[in-house]
Amino acid sequence: MLVNILFNLLLFIVIVNSIKIPFINNTILKPTFSSNSIIIQNHTCKQCLCMLNSSYIALNCFPNNTCQFFYTFPNTYQIQTIPTARLYFPKQIYPNASQCCMPDTQSLLNKLNTAIPTYASVPSPRCLILDNHGYLVTVSQTNNSLVRFYSTNLTIVSQPPSPNFPDSPLNLAFYNDAYYVGFEYFILVIDSNNFTLLHNITTSSLSGTRDMIFLNNGQMMVVASTDNAFLLFFNRSNIVSTNYTFVYQQSVSYTNPHGLWYINDTSFYVTSWGNNAIYSYSAKKNSTLWTEKLLLNAGPIAPSPYGSHLTIDGCKRYWFSLGTYDVLIFDSYGLFLGNITQTNYTVFHAIIANNYVVYLSDNQFNRIIRIDPNIQC
Repeated sequence: MLVNILFNLLLFIVIVNSIKIPFINNTILKPTFSSNSIIIQNHTCKQCLCMLNSSYIALNCFPNNTCQFFYTFPNTYQIQTIPTARLYFPKQIYPNASQCCMPDTQSLLNKLNTAIPTYASVPSPRCLILDNHGYLVTVSQTNNSLVRFYSTNLTIVSQPPSPNFPDSPLNLAFYNDAYYVGFEYFILVIDSNNFTLLHNITTSSLSGTRDMIFLNNGQMMVVASTDNAFLLFFNRSNIVSTNYTFVYQQSVSYTNPHGLWYINDTSFYVTSWGNNAIYSYSAKKNSTLWTEKLLLNAGPIAPSPYGSHLTIDGCKRYWFSLGTYDVLIFDSYGLFLGNITQTNYTVFHAIIANNYVVYLSDNQFNRIIRIDPNIQC
């Protein structure tokens, strides 16, 4: 009931062929895992609306003339904000609350820990992302390069050739069809389609670039500056730009802020490499003062520094990448639930894809790992 009330508060109405169709601006329905849907490219939203029939329960209209028609609602999903996108409900039926795919953590871990991994060699891989092409992407700190893989089998995408960087990349983020590659004192913005260098972002406060997240439909970029223990806030120059200008900074109470995890536009999490803890940050809308609180302390289980990244799954479990301590999994109250125990991993970053396929970057052993637990969500 609450979900339907929330959708009704956001809805507008458009009339197509004398039929009233509710929609939400700047929004898409994003399945967490696989979905019963089809994607049609090179069609405007207006053209896609004309293609609606009784089979479809929802329609995503993307800004790049791509449409996604849903036959049924996914059980697990996110409502994602994308400027100029639209989410339509042609039957005036709205999805139930997103459901947890694998609530039994031990069953999930048993499947992950007994699955046969796939490996790919990358010298000193860092962060992992899944981009708009469906590629798994990382950066090699040793080879000063960006590396893309086909996500299903970890074979390298060879075209176009990956760019070589003037320095060692330390971090990688993705937003609005662009890679944001972090170096010690600057961030390069690269077009994900043709590798064109779009911008070079820097400020005197940036020292040891780590994770990056985007707030307010990409209007604000938050960057962890690990060497001087700052969170840096950058403002986008205009609504369609990928360039950002530094506006303010906030110091943190711990050493080496590293990984960032977006919650909403007024809340996010930060991992500390130095003390293996996770901190929450919250602020009132348009405020420049963020309240810091300790959320989770993994130090008693993992005492040596390596708190690199956080991933939160659809069941609200916290997957904390902790190097030689593997990936430790906690519930939202900080209770330790278990870990991935595949041997000889030094996990720098872990991300979760459809059907709980897990990708790991192993910085020490120079490899990317794909683990498929063979789950259907």
